[in-house]
Amino acid sequence: MVAGLCANAFKTTVEHTAYTLGMTKVTGINKAAGFFLSSRKANTFKGKLIGLLSDNNMALLMGLFASYLFTFTGKDNPALKGLVIGNLSWSIMWGIMSRFGATKVIVNDPNTHLTSMLSHTLFGITSTYLLTKIADPDLYDPHFKSLDMPHPKNDSEMN
Repeated sequence: MVAGLCANAFKTTVEHTAYTLGMTKVTGINKAAGFFLSSRKANTFKGKLIGLLSDNNMALLMGLFASYLFTFTGKDNPALKGLVIGNLSWSIMWGIMSRFGATKVIVNDPNTHLTSMLSHTLFGITSTYLLTKIADPDLYDPHFKSLDMPHPKNDSEMN
């Protein structure tokens, strides 16, 4: 969960910088606020606070998901796994759920979508990288060759 929050701070910084430079129309915080509020109210101070809390809650969940993914698959290839996690979260939150009307903040700007995809990709890679650095090294040793065949821990278990 810590990895998810730290990675989200990085994602939010990228999005806010792009927004400040006029490269995007909204940030992930605005979009997240739109899940709860109208587009107009999402841009208020309280709306942005709600968006920040919502965005961080999703980051916590994605960090937890990454940790479970490492538990089952090991911590090899963290960048690839992070890329998948980041792009999956972007596709679900910005693509599918937005199209189904889950958020009231609607954006039809290619630069905003590309920046968001980049920031979510960086989020995923950063969160998985952090997991490999801050977690107990033995935590993510894969316990199974597959889900139905236990992998022996040492030679004495094979007898």
